[in-house]
Amino acid sequence: MMFKVLSMLNLLALTLPQTPTQYVTSPVGGQHDDNGCMIGAGYTWCESSQSCIRQWTTPCQDNFNGCSDCLTKQRKGMNIACPAECDVVVDNWRPIAVDPLPHPVDPLPVPEPPVGPCPDVMCMMYCENGFLLDDNGCNLCSCLSPIPMTPTVINDLLNPVPVPDLPGECPIPPSYCDNEYACPKVTEVTHCSQNGISGYTTYQLSLVIHNPNVRNIYAIYGDTQFGEHPLSFPPAYQGTSIYDSNLGGIAPEIVAINSDAAYDSWLTIDITDGDKNNELSSVGIDFNSWTDTTGIYTTNGAIFLMDSDKDIAQKPEHIIAQITIRDNDVQDVIINVQGKLHCDNCPIPQTWQETQITFHLEKPQVANPDVIPHNCLSWFDGCNTCLVTEGVLRGCSRMMCFTESNPHCLSFASGH
Repeated sequence: MMFKVLSMLNLLALTLPQTPTQYVTSPVGGQHDDNGCMIGAGYTWCESSQSCIRQWTTPCQDNFNGCSDCLTKQRKGMNIACPAECDVVVDNWRPIAVDPLPHPVDPLPVPEPPVGPCPDVMCMMYCENGFLLDDNGCNLCSCLSPIPMTPTVINDLLNPVPVPDLPGECPIPPSYCDNEYACPKVTEVTHCSQNGISGYTTYQLSLVIHNPNVRNIYAIYGDTQFGEHPLSFPPAYQGTSIYDSNLGGIAPEIVAINSDAAYDSWLTIDITDGDKNNELSSVGIDFNSWTDTTGIYTTNGAIFLMDSDKDIAQKPEHIIAQITIRDNDVQDVIINVQGKLHCDNCPIPQTWQETQITFHLEKPQVANPDVIPHNCLSWFDGCNTCLVTEGVLRGCSRMMCFTESNPHCLSFASGH
């Protein structure tokens, strides 16, 4: 069964080219349904209003049962409009902003600038119990009094609370890629599998465009047009239903209410703030079945931009997903991608596609600070920046550093 991705003028379908350079056209108008609604222009019959509507611009009560149901369906990828009174819904315990087009919020207060560093000149004296500190944490030229050895102090000294070691750098080295148009890039959102959902690691998946003729990306899909080319995502963490999203990321207002929502799993084309303008849609993908035990696999489905001419990112790197999987899982994400090429004089836009792009997901390991990756081009040794050739230092800057940071690779041979 072949999946077809139609262009924006058809609105509800996109047509995949027969070859990577075949033109795509879109009829306007055309066939009507039994109620006289113009199918080709995106109109369907709404029984409750007894009229032909475009369901993504005009609310139709046939599609939902109240505001909560409508807004939940929107977040799960159903491309429907909700009534204006659904801007704010009050649940059983507190009001929450759930409008897919949230009202502007006041900007967060600008934090006070950090206090400057302590004076370089130090007291030329020795204090057995340490120095008194001022409000900024800087040493005063006065010594602390001896700490009285009470039972509590003695117990604290004999049984100190263990302080967990903070992990260093956990780089994800880029995989080899010789694709004509786009290559995969995996970035960890958490830090060495920490600071996120306990037991899970969160990754951002993006495509790096290597071909200057590429104009945009407008669809990610699975089909069987030239053999089986599935769209495949592994089982992944999904947030609480009212806070999670399947398309376009999570709105900052939602993350402010529930911080775990920042680690939800979702698909996108460059939009990460909750798709406030409803620029994304999907077809043929059962997001309801995507859980931490069941993945996505389709050869007849896609997510796509409603405006196939738009280039949202306007840069070579395009975010296509965020996914949170269990720490011990080793998984692959497989996608096919389609977009348009630069061709100002072409009567019909030319398209490009790349199939079976694979993202390998495996828990990142703490890098050995004494080992320089073989494909590292620029290395930070904790103080100075060094040029590297095949894992060997070739020359470093000569700055004097009073403190050292974690050594890590600044850039790899792939450009990441």
